[in-house]
Amino acid sequence: MKKKYSVTGMTCAACSSGIERTVSKLNGVEACSVSLMGESMEVTFDENAVSDARIKGAVTALGYGAYDYGAAPQQREKKYTLGVRFLLSLFLLLPEMYFAMGHMLGLPVPHGWANYGVQVGLTLAILAVNYAFFVSGVRAAVKLVPNMDTLVTLGAAVSFGYSLVMAVLFPQSPTLFFESAAMIVTLVTLGKWLEEKSKRRTGREIEKLKALAPDTVTVERDGREQKIALAEVQEGDVLIVKQGEAVAADGTVLAGHAFADASAVTGESLPVELSEGSRAMSASLITGGYLKIRAEKVGEDTMLSSIIRMATEAGASKAPIQKLADKIAAFFVPAVLSVALVTFLVWLFVTWDVPAAFNYGVSVIVISCPCALGLATPVAVMAATGRGAGLGVLVKSAEALQRAADVGTVLLDKTATITEGKPRVVFFEAYEDAASAKRIASALEGKLNHPLAQCIVAYCGEGGAAEEVEYVVGQGARGRVEGREYFLGNDRMMQARGLFTEARKAQFGQLSAEGKTVLFLADGERVLATFALADTLKAGSRAAVAALHGMGMSVYMLTGDNAACARHIAAEAGIPADMVYAEVLPAEKLARVKEHMARSAALPKRSKKGVAMIGDGINDSPALKEADVGIAMGNGTDVAIESADFVLMGGDLAAAPRAFALARRTMRIIKQNLFWAFFYNVICIPLAAGCFAWADVPLNPMIAALAMSCSSLFVVGNALRLTRFLRKKKEITAETAEQGDTAMKKTLTIEGMMCMHCVKHVTDALNAVEGVEKADVNLKKKRAVVTLNAEVADDALKAAVQAAGYEVTDIQ
Repeated sequence: MKKKYSVTGMTCAACSSGIERTVSKLNGVEACSVSLMGESMEVTFDENAVSDARIKGAVTALGYGAYDYGAAPQQREKKYTLGVRFLLSLFLLLPEMYFAMGHMLGLPVPHGWANYGVQVGLTLAILAVNYAFFVSGVRAAVKLVPNMDTLVTLGAAVSFGYSLVMAVLFPQSPTLFFESAAMIVTLVTLGKWLEEKSKRRTGREIEKLKALAPDTVTVERDGREQKIALAEVQEGDVLIVKQGEAVAADGTVLAGHAFADASAVTGESLPVELSEGSRAMSASLITGGYLKIRAEKVGEDTMLSSIIRMATEAGASKAPIQKLADKIAAFFVPAVLSVALVTFLVWLFVTWDVPAAFNYGVSVIVISCPCALGLATPVAVMAATGRGAGLGVLVKSAEALQRAADVGTVLLDKTATITEGKPRVVFFEAYEDAASAKRIASALEGKLNHPLAQCIVAYCGEGGAAEEVEYVVGQGARGRVEGREYFLGNDRMMQARGLFTEARKAQFGQLSAEGKTVLFLADGERVLATFALADTLKAGSRAAVAALHGMGMSVYMLTGDNAACARHIAAEAGIPADMVYAEVLPAEKLARVKEHMARSAALPKRSKKGVAMIGDGINDSPALKEADVGIAMGNGTDVAIESADFVLMGGDLAAAPRAFALARRTMRIIKQNLFWAFFYNVICIPLAAGCFAWADVPLNPMIAALAMSCSSLFVVGNALRLTRFLRKKKEITAETAEQGDTAMKKTLTIEGMMCMHCVKHVTDALNAVEGVEKADVNLKKKRAVVTLNAEVADDALKAAVQAAGYEVTDIQ
């Protein structure tokens, strides 16, 4: 079985490596992985050979806490917090430095034991405040799994012990290191405090998500409204959500109308309009309106809880690149102790200067703490998963993040991934009275329940009364409206009645070639109108494909549709015809993924060889699981989401380039961190060992402690750059957005908008302008940012907004 545990008390990569080695040696344990950042351990074991209690006991015997995952008590720093420990240490360190070094500045300082006694007392007090280092370090050394605290303990204890012996044996002219012992633990405490504060920032996006869940919820029970705690909400409850409140559960809107801001979950800035029958998502903030929602997923089953759980688990998981750092950390501390001993002995035999030899030996111990090495990967991964949540991209594991950085080929499902997934009327032409044609068509189709009929009704609006309506299989509908017989169907229905003229044949051929479904409205004598229906591109699909191309990726489309329809959609999305797979059965999608993975394996060594599959349906799940990286649309099926490595929460393909760009940036930062961690030790250990003493470049333990802390802070600070990724730029059009945003954009300043209804009207008006890819309207800033895929005149944009009833005061 596989089980996850919470582990407390770890301070560095050597801690996690020591726990992994110890637990892995237990009889019956098949695999063990410990996450330093996630403070967790995942163990695969045979429960008949080793018990859960024995696994926990092996961890606690090393001096760490082991609990069932999520059940660990709030970890505290023994008696004091890190911040308080540092301030107390600093308060005691200042007079210690005065007594130790005041004579160098000509300050009045007592001599002999009047001085030494004060230094001993102050140093002991500082060591006592930070005794947690010594407890952890000694216990780890005794168990033969030395860690960072072991190095700190050894450095401080040897400095103090050596100084005390020298003060007793040579009280007249001793070389003392009391201030070094005090400074070492003080600076290390400062570094750990700042490091802890920095690491907490990596989970800020996830903490924001947690804060979205309301404390109390209004429900309608027994015909009256009452407030209850969030934890008391049950499946089937009717929730009442008003303006300014957050939706507490996933469910279906029973009544009301509202605009919901789901940007914190989906990453999309434009509010979503909700009305009867709409799906409401937990954590959506109602910006205007009133809703009654039937709760269908509550508590841990809601989308918000799922996002938080998966994002947290991803942040605690390990990327393959981290294995290198873990292997090195496992042997790092013993190696450092060996180097320190050799350094001391070499200097002692070369110079016979015990204080100098001691100084260099302790400096090696202190400067080599493996904090930076252990933080290089996990801090970056946690920052990336947190930022991904803010961008509407759910990352399920660190391994997926690493694989996504190497993707060079992307296979896209068509329906509901590139397109909306449902047909709508995209062409209408009436040959007599348009209003009458729409009324008749709606009357006929209103009696039927197939998808195309619903599209016609949605487009035409309310129709008249129809009688004797029947569906002719393979052709369409027939019935009587206002006493006359009408027909609404395909070309076969028109041919059967001799109404398929040459003009209609030509029109049918042209529209069909574009992948549209063509229906004709006719009476017994002539065709009255033509409707063309099609599954249309999602608003951001063309820009997403262009962005993927800009990142150097090959983009293919898979669809079960016929070749004509597939080529038309592909052309609209910007995918070449020779990169389209049409009439593909579900099993063939898996075969295509395998085919491209085989092709990629044969590419040159430095090429990006990964293959990603993006889809939404049950039929996509085998391909999603097989691909190097599977990406599911957030509005897709549960099976697809479970099979995928990434989830695009807003169901918008435009988030896919953001996911790949985030992965590439994360791997770049991890490699920078690992390089710095290795480079730091390669340079600093020889420096601390006195290899550059001939050039008068010495390094004492105090400077070594400061350098060690700075290295960890550098790595954490570099990783935290990911928390600002794409804060100002929403679209990706080139490698990690670093080459600039080449999409054409115009910014309109608009007056007259008062509410989210106004925002919707302006958005719809701008999106209807030919050449407009996407319009983002901001009510607070009174502006709209329009992304264009073709040249559009300012006057056309201005006219569209004015036609909606608002005024454009400026266009840039």
